[in-house]
Amino acid sequence: MTFMGNRAPGRTSMTVVARELGLKSSAKKDLQKNLRNENHRTTLALKTMGITYVASRGRGGKSELVKAA
Repeated sequence: MTFMGNRAPGRTSMTVVARELGLKSSAKKDLQKNLRNENHRTTLALKTMGITYVASRGRGGKSELVKAA
């Protein structure tokens, strides 16, 4: 929450989020699973901050958190 709250509006890739928070691959996947659930408390909290999760599927897909201006 704090990390994204302090970010400027725009797109932040999940790779950057994981690196900045020191998440291992399994923790990143768990976070993405939670973010895909629209009723998860983390997703709801981010939504109140104007932040949405955009999932990309397929090989080479880039999932992102998007913060509104």
